Amino acid sequence: MVSSVSNDIISDLNKTANARSGNSNANSAQGIQDRFLKLLMTQLQAQDPMNPMDNAEITSQMAQISTVTGMENMNQTMNMLLQSQFANQSMMAATLIGKSVMTDGDTLTLKGEAGTAGGAVELNGPADKVMVSVTDKDGNVVRQIAIDKPTTGINKFEWDGKDGNGEALPEGEYKFKVEASNGGTAVKATTLGFQNVNGVTWEQGIPMLMLGNGKTTSLAEIIQIV
Repeated sequence: MVSSVSNDIISDLNKTANARSGNSNANSAQGIQDRFLKLLMTQLQAQDPMNPMDNAEITSQMAQISTVTGMENMNQTMNMLLQSQFANQSMMAATLIGKSVMTDGDTLTLKGEAGTAGGAVELNGPADKVMVSVTDKDGNVVRQIAIDKPTTGINKFEWDGKDGNGEALPEGEYKFKVEASNGGTAVKATTLGFQNVNGVTWEQGIPMLMLGNGKTTSLAEIIQIV
């Protein structure tokens, strides 16, 4: 019967459909299909005229060959689309080098004397009071900044680099935290920071931005480009 010849070939073809497209022609779906057809023709020529092969089974085996070949072709197309997407992402990531981006974070970088630093807060709902607390490396609050007329969504703020007494603080990295409320009820707030993009690296084929704070982030995590 056809199944005695083709079952192993169908199994090989199913494995090939899940393999990468870089296989040689002998191991490709096309190569296995050619082997199947040659073996089938050999069997048809050598069959017993008094006991011919079952046409229904031949048709079924041919349908399986066609289906799995189509699956491999679809996988190859998907791989090509993914490679194209990665290439486009890489080009986009490269254009961001030297620019500032907004992403999740709670760091304020103060540079030089009388320098300033900016951050942002994302509110999940309306709020009538939003207070930003800037802390030093020891966790001490050095300045509190109220955001006027906060709205749902992203609210930016700028710190002039001074403490509560108006004294300029040394350059370096500071942290900030946020407390938001509406009528005395707490509102969820997410801290957002600005970081310079210093370069691009690749992790498992995906472009990642190298930020000024030494961390990396994907393009999907970028909220805003400044």
